[in-house]
Amino acid sequence: MNKTPTIFDTDPGIDDAFALSFLHKSDVFDVKMLSSVAGNVKLAYTTRNLQGLAYAMDWQVPIYKGLDKAILGKQILAEEFHGVNGLLGYTFNDKELADLKNQSAIKAMEKVLEENKKTLIIAVGPLTNIASLILSRPDLKEKISEITIMGGAVGMGNVTSNAEFNIFADPEAASIVFKSGIKINMLGLNVTTKTSYNLDMHEKFKKSDKKINKILSEIMDIRIKQAGSEENYTTYMHDTLAVMYHTNPEIFKSQMLHMDVETKGEFTRGMTVADLRINSTASKNINFVSDIDKEKFKEIFIKTLI
Repeated sequence: MNKTPTIFDTDPGIDDAFALSFLHKSDVFDVKMLSSVAGNVKLAYTTRNLQGLAYAMDWQVPIYKGLDKAILGKQILAEEFHGVNGLLGYTFNDKELADLKNQSAIKAMEKVLEENKKTLIIAVGPLTNIASLILSRPDLKEKISEITIMGGAVGMGNVTSNAEFNIFADPEAASIVFKSGIKINMLGLNVTTKTSYNLDMHEKFKKSDKKINKILSEIMDIRIKQAGSEENYTTYMHDTLAVMYHTNPEIFKSQMLHMDVETKGEFTRGMTVADLRINSTASKNINFVSDIDKEKFKEIFIKTLI
């Protein structure tokens, strides 16, 4: 089986941690590098979390540090959900961190693209690194087969009523990516909020003897305790879907749409604006993934990770 050369860009992050484990367990990717970006929490934490998670999986893959602020220099975090360090206070021992390369993530991405015929990019945080790559080396766009993102939404939001966090954290970067001409698969809130990590799943993780699953279950123990009751508990596996889209595309539904990113609106900054007009002549630049077979998701998620 020919594996797909892949760059994975992330801001761990609770759901990022599950996505990383799913990526590691899947056999369709030839992961060339992992890169951190500021997003859910500050870059120092997302990078350390990435190193710790890779070490726990005994994953020998190059890891690079990305950018610490949005394209325009503003930093927006999601500490209220992920905690100050991104994993609700779960910390990795200094001796349990995978090596971090000295080269910048952007330069490392350029090298991967130069050395491979076509490369898939999966980005599950703000698109700061990816936009910076496109700006620095537009000549390498043709070497990117597609970019699959977890981000955006149509007709809903989470950080505001109209915007999803990853896009809201750096709308200018998202706009650059959306206008790049590269094939974009967008898995936003419309589909990711159909895939919650439930308590039955949690029991399976708690019983697993795999080191990474013990870590994930400890993090989720904190999350469940914070919720206070089963009625108040919800955690979506947003980022895992961006990976699963390539391992099991048959369980998803999507359609091509024209989409722009609002960068100026007082109430709509960070909104992914879809052109849903029947007679629209706008170019369809986004493969908008809107639905998933929820039962198949649960089955694949557990079978792969447990």
